[in-house]
Amino acid sequence: MRRTASRPVEALALVAIAAVVLLGFVSAAAAGQLRQGLDPGAVLPQVLLQPLLSGGLLLVFHIFLRLTGLRSEQVIWPVVSLLFVIGLMMIYRLRGEAGVWQQMTRGFIPGLVIAGVLVARPQLIETIRRLAVPAGIAGLLLPLLTALFGVVDETGARLALKIGPLPSIQTTELIKLALIIFLAWYIEREGRAAEARAHTLLIWMRLPALQYFVPGVLVVTLATLALVPMSDYGAVLILGAIFIAMLYTGFETRLFFTIAAIGLALAALVGVVLAFTWEVPAVIQYRFLAFRDPWSTDMILVNGQPTGITIAEGPGYQIQQAVYAVIAGGITGTGLGFGTPGYIPLAHSDFILAAIIEEMGAATGLALLALFAVLLMRIFRIVFLLPPGQVFERLLLVGIGVHFFTQVFVMAGGTLNLIPMTGVTIPFVSLGGTALLVNLVEIGIALAIVRRMEGYRT
Repeated sequence: MRRTASRPVEALALVAIAAVVLLGFVSAAAAGQLRQGLDPGAVLPQVLLQPLLSGGLLLVFHIFLRLTGLRSEQVIWPVVSLLFVIGLMMIYRLRGEAGVWQQMTRGFIPGLVIAGVLVARPQLIETIRRLAVPAGIAGLLLPLLTALFGVVDETGARLALKIGPLPSIQTTELIKLALIIFLAWYIEREGRAAEARAHTLLIWMRLPALQYFVPGVLVVTLATLALVPMSDYGAVLILGAIFIAMLYTGFETRLFFTIAAIGLALAALVGVVLAFTWEVPAVIQYRFLAFRDPWSTDMILVNGQPTGITIAEGPGYQIQQAVYAVIAGGITGTGLGFGTPGYIPLAHSDFILAAIIEEMGAATGLALLALFAVLLMRIFRIVFLLPPGQVFERLLLVGIGVHFFTQVFVMAGGTLNLIPMTGVTIPFVSLGGTALLVNLVEIGIALAIVRRMEGYRT
């Protein structure tokens, strides 16, 4: 029997985080009462359940990690927990108890259960390896099913699949995880033999055999399906980043440049074809117009006819309010419950960073980004500590880390209008069932690999 592991750093951090979420809920509820001229103490007893439940679940998962005997990596779970509770406090502020229950029941609790199963049974990593081909096929089918049966969200994109009375599923998140699993398997399987089968091209570069065109074809196909029927160019950016990072990790340098060039050439060819055959959806056009000048008074045209709505009144309004919120927050913020983040459309999901900065300040916003930097460093630390033979696990972690990084980069850039809006949410923080579930599964994979590594060393 493996002895229970002691994880004191993680325990102390989680106790502090549980106190933070309790204080945050109480502060937001009290502020709401004060703004209405009511007694802030009257609402306190009924606001305690959700923060106590969420803080308790964080501590329960810590106890579970101790019982599994996991000895190392006491930073990842506290970082994820702090990100989650910051988002949960803002969701409570914006969407009330209903939003918190949605975040807990659709994403957090199911994701926590799956992550726990992975840590308890780290040999499931081998099952994931065996399911790589079905995962790749599912990654191709999900965009098609979403195009046929998907529902259009508030932004006009078709990102979720809804079947009957079941809750909608954000298929783009599942597509990204499927791509990570497939590429990790494929590169591990073919990477060692790729150099021997390659032919010299242009003196230095190496042209691989025909089967090595598969990763590029898969990514370009997925990106095209995500862009054309789903109108989700944020997914295109993330898929491309995952593809390049995993190729760089898994292939010899000369082959990496060759395969990446093949992928870019295929993407350029598809882009030329789409330029002459595809009518860009209005939602994408509007987002680029808003990016160019969100305060523009130019009229929005539909089929060449003016709509009577300017860019500033339409797609630019969201960016304006996000910028105003960031400015209003300053360094320390207006205080939780004392700002006006409700003016920002989709403040609970796409623009939650702007809402957090308005009420908790730029200091909290920067701390949030720093937490993601710590999370990435811990994940890549595991990559460097893995034994040389665990190629599949190393590639999985690289894909997961790049997935997190790209989401945060795209989301923060869109919030500050540094890049066009994409509809990408911030991991663990934004309201979203499937996205949170997938992100927790990725954390479960990382911790399961750590546990396997400990067993390997012993």
